[in-house]
Amino acid sequence: MAKTTEFKTIRALAVALCAALLFSGAAKWPALPNSGFLTGRAAAPEDVDNGTAIFATGQDDQSYGKPIDIEIPQYGYFRQEDKYVIILQAEKYDGKSIIGAETFDGKKVVGLIDEFDLLGVHAR
Repeated sequence: MAKTTEFKTIRALAVALCAALLFSGAAKWPALPNSGFLTGRAAAPEDVDNGTAIFATGQDDQSYGKPIDIEIPQYGYFRQEDKYVIILQAEKYDGKSIIGAETFDGKKVVGLIDEFDLLGVHAR
């Protein structure tokens, strides 16, 4: 009987601790970066090489995309992978609006703008 009561107490404490962490803001979103993103121009292959861009649409050091007028960097939600991201690049190329982003765990992703929810610059 004592072990059952002890188990219930430990379980209740674990649930309370998880709830406290969840609602205390301990799991905050990462800060937006001060560098490592591209805005105001299309990416060239060397931008991808040096970590400033996620993708480049040009070849032979020519960039063919046009920057999309959205705030960069900003938070987003990438529906295709069901993940929150930081949007680091946005370009229009060949009639398509393309987003380059990084998930909170560091994975680089590319998708069409319609696959993202743009969430702005304020962490949640």
